Amino acid sequence: MDKEKKAEDILIDSKVSTAQCKLAVVALLKHALSHQAAKEQNELLPDRTEQHIWLVVAVKKMFPERKLKPFRIPLSHPLINPRTTPICLITKDPQREYKDLLESNNVKFISRVVGVQKLKGKFRPFEARRMLLKENGLFLADDRVIPLLPKLLGKAFFNTKKQPIPVCLTRKDLKGELERAISSTYFHQNQGTCSSIKIGVLGQHSSTQLLQNLSTALSHVVKNIRENWDNVQSIHIKTSSSASLPIWSCRLDEEEGGRWDGLTRVPIPDDADEEVKKGKKRALEPE
Repeated sequence: MDKEKKAEDILIDSKVSTAQCKLAVVALLKHALSHQAAKEQNELLPDRTEQHIWLVVAVKKMFPERKLKPFRIPLSHPLINPRTTPICLITKDPQREYKDLLESNNVKFISRVVGVQKLKGKFRPFEARRMLLKENGLFLADDRVIPLLPKLLGKAFFNTKKQPIPVCLTRKDLKGELERAISSTYFHQNQGTCSSIKIGVLGQHSSTQLLQNLSTALSHVVKNIRENWDNVQSIHIKTSSSASLPIWSCRLDEEEGGRWDGLTRVPIPDDADEEVKKGKKRALEPE
């Protein structure tokens, strides 16, 4: 009993309770799988789109800089199986040079290589880009061409969270670099206060595997947030279509580490607009 209690009291990164994470993961999987089974039974043509499990991190303060390169986050159990999921690599030109490079390094898990000129020519029409997006489960790209890709690929790749992952094709251990890229997940820091990171696939990962992925990923995600834990407001998990389940939240007070730590009240001047004063009065009145 004591051993079981001790295991439940373990904190991830000295902050997040593994017991709370386990409760959330089990409840989310139970709901999502039963909902999916009901849809498949009742619908004539059920949607078979792959559902992901997301780690949702909300921050107190946003830093609106735009970053094209995501942070690489390691996982205990990868999201992608290259044996069943096609992987496309976008490279500089000439395209043939990089196909030969992959062959010489015995890299056999890349399904397709596309050069920048091909993106500008063959894949310039919207329909061609849509088919490229549909036919591949993951996109990697030479980090030297990443700045060109938003304009060449269009919004669809970014809206579906399939934006290419940067890799360094000049490394000596090219195969290892590509293997690390496909076995990780990625933290795309946006310009708002909420970011989502894939940590599992519904129906592919068990609750134990999801919990291990969450434990492995969480500390690395927080390390890449400016001001780290001091800037984290809350952490939830969800599927692509479910409500979010909480696993951690900061205190809602003005003490150190609380939600309002470092913020000061701004007094309303006497000559302020009457509507502003009424709004302030309503906000202060008890419900």
